[in-house]
Amino acid sequence: ESARLSSLVNDLLDLSKLQSGTAPYCPAPFSITACIRQIIERCSRMTQTDGYHIDFICDCGEVMVYADPTRIEQVIYNLLGNAINYTGADKRILVRESFCANHTRVHIDVIDTGSGIAPENLTHIWDRYYKENKTHKRSAVGTGLGLSIVKQILEQHNAHYGVLSDESPQHHGSCFWFELNIYSDTQIPAP
Repeated sequence: ESARLSSLVNDLLDLSKLQSGTAPYCPAPFSITACIRQIIERCSRMTQTDGYHIDFICDCGEVMVYADPTRIEQVIYNLLGNAINYTGADKRILVRESFCANHTRVHIDVIDTGSGIAPENLTHIWDRYYKENKTHKRSAVGTGLGLSIVKQILEQHNAHYGVLSDESPQHHGSCFWFELNIYSDTQIPAP
């Protein structure tokens, strides 16, 4: 209980700083591809013993972005944690990296195989403490603030983001996605 409470307090402080604009924003060029691989590797070590499997598909090689690496790591961790909590009985998660049509942005998907999100609830999932009223086969771990934090970080980065979900019997699951501008040396402001 004390660990859960500590996590809740930290998430609340984080969200409060992000919403007030006082959270540090330290953009730098970094490889989003390497970042995703490292996070998946760390998460896989923790979840493989419970039968989870995280696949990574990257069809665009190594992609550099200009963003706050710590905050983008937090986005990826939160989206993966959400997928782990809500994926289906197969316990599979897919992370996919691809170029957007014009090759100026990279598109990241985090896809689970869970029961999906009702269309009328899709706009609420970014609200703090919101949980869709469904029973899950395993208890979800988290504070209920992860997606709110993701939203604030991505908005701080002027990133595109969203969720696609399907509750139909033949296609279950949710796909949380975001896009970041690909790095070019013209993006860094002069000192």
